[in-house]
Amino acid sequence: MTTRAQLTQERSRLRRDELLAAAIELFAEGGSRAITHRAVAARAGLPPATTTYYFESIDELIREALGTHIDQWSRDIESLAAIDGGAGASIDDVSAFITRVFAARGPEVAGLELAIFLAAARNPGLRDNATRSMHAFEALARTVLERIGVQEPAALAASIAALIVGTAMRRQSDAYTEQAEAELLVSAIRGLVAAHTMGPESVDRTLAGLRRAQQ
Repeated sequence: MTTRAQLTQERSRLRRDELLAAAIELFAEGGSRAITHRAVAARAGLPPATTTYYFESIDELIREALGTHIDQWSRDIESLAAIDGGAGASIDDVSAFITRVFAARGPEVAGLELAIFLAAARNPGLRDNATRSMHAFEALARTVLERIGVQEPAALAASIAALIVGTAMRRQSDAYTEQAEAELLVSAIRGLVAAHTMGPESVDRTLAGLRRAQQ
């Protein structure tokens, strides 16, 4: 039987979660400056004094909101990496997946995730959260690379993670259409995978051949 104390505790947890979700919504609309006690409470549909009951300061509220969001993001990524997709996938499967992701998650979503990550990385109290999320991202990339048969994929996974983050930044400029961005990212990943598979010696010979051809 659920006690009154347990119900009160659960109601308190839900209210706190509502405030954190409201803070993230406001952050998406106007950054940290948009987050005030009154604005967060209003967005959550709660009395104005509610935020000060749960959070001593705006800085604490922002830190908790960003930290909670990025930790959930990390768990979501880790759960994707944990799915047993089996071996035998191809780079074409990865390309199709990237195209679907771009179609489903527009530049505004990518921009919000990037902004949250950067804000967390700049906050000393959240830097470990940001590091864990990047490690989770790289682990997912390693898992995908292993499934398409890439050997020793750790360094390559880190490069691909950096490439995807860079693409998220460029998507904010509307320099290319979403379809073009997806195609450019797929092409770049193919190039990285090919160079990694060839090995540094083969790549060096190819580059030397290009230099000789230009002379």
